[in-house]
Amino acid sequence: MMRVRRPKRCYFLILAAVVTFFGALYMSGYSVVLWGMDPSVQRPRLYFEDVAHTIDPRRPRAMITWYGRTGNHMFQYSALIGIAKMNNMTPIIPPNVDLLDIFNLPTLQGRKSLLRDPLVYKDPPGYVGIYDKRNEHLDRSRDAFLDGYHQSWRYYEPVKEELLTKHFVFHQPIKSRAESYINDARETKNKHDAVTVGVHVRRGDFVRQRIKGFTAAPIPYYYKTMNYFRRKYQNVLFIMITNDYYWAIDNLDVGPDVYYSTNTDPAVDLATLVSCDHVIITSGSFSWWAAYLSRGEVIYYHLYPEPNTKIGRQYVLEDYYPPHWKAM
Repeated sequence: MMRVRRPKRCYFLILAAVVTFFGALYMSGYSVVLWGMDPSVQRPRLYFEDVAHTIDPRRPRAMITWYGRTGNHMFQYSALIGIAKMNNMTPIIPPNVDLLDIFNLPTLQGRKSLLRDPLVYKDPPGYVGIYDKRNEHLDRSRDAFLDGYHQSWRYYEPVKEELLTKHFVFHQPIKSRAESYINDARETKNKHDAVTVGVHVRRGDFVRQRIKGFTAAPIPYYYKTMNYFRRKYQNVLFIMITNDYYWAIDNLDVGPDVYYSTNTDPAVDLATLVSCDHVIITSGSFSWWAAYLSRGEVIYYHLYPEPNTKIGRQYVLEDYYPPHWKAM
C-alpha cells in the first residue's frame, strides 16, 4: 500500500511565523501595503508621540473610512481635513494608513475607539464623486464618522494651501529620488532649461474594465495634449510615467523631447509628476492627485469616467474636476 507523506511540522511553523509577523506589524501601526515600493527609498514615519498632539475633550472628533488604495486614501484624508475644519472638529487618522509611508502628515493618529458614540454620515447612495452640502453642518454635539469616497475638490478647496504646504509634503528621500529622475531626464535629453510636463499613462486594470466606465485614454489624446504644450513652449521636456511601460514606448511618442521613467515605486512616480511644471493626466484617483498637487497647468481626459456607464453615473463632473483644469 502506498504511503501518504504528511506535511512536515516545520512548514506549519513557518506559516505560523509569517502570520504572526504580519499581524504584529499591523497591530504596531505599520502599513503592510508595501507592494511596488522601492526598499532603497527610506520612509521615516511620524507617529502620535512624534507630533505631540493632545485631544481637547470638549471638541468633537471626526474619522473617515479608508476605501481603495493611495489615490482614494488621499481623497478621503483631504475630505476629513476639510469637513473637520468646516465643523471645528478634531480629525483623527489610523496609525497604519499607507499615506504615512509617503507624506509627513501632521494629523492626530489613533484608533476608532477614540470616537465617543459617533454619528455616521454616508455619501449619497450610488455616488462616489459628488459634493454633499450636508457635511458643512454636522451635529457638533456628537463625534462624526464619515463613510464614503468623498471624491470632490469642493470639500477641501478652502484648505487647499494648507494641504499642499503642511499635509501632502513628501518624505525627503521620496522627493529627492523624484528630483533625481527629473535631473536625469534633463541630462539624457540635453534639455537643461526646458519646461517639464509630467504625463501619466494609466492602463492595466482600466483597459480590462472599460465596460464599467473605467476608460483608458486613447492614443490620439496623448499626441494632442503633448502637441498643445509644444506649441505653447519652444523648449519642452515630457516625462512619461506609466504602469504599462512597453505598451507606452510601442504606441506613444518617443521623440527627442520625451523621456520614459522606468521607476516602479508609486510614491516616487507621484512625486515626479508633482515636481514637473505642468501635468497631463488620464484616468483614476492617482492621476487626479498628481494634478491637484501640481502648481502648473493641468490637462485631463474629458471622457473619464465614460458617460452613461456604471462608473459614469457615480460622478457629478462639476464636483469631481476643478473648473480651472482644461479638458481635452
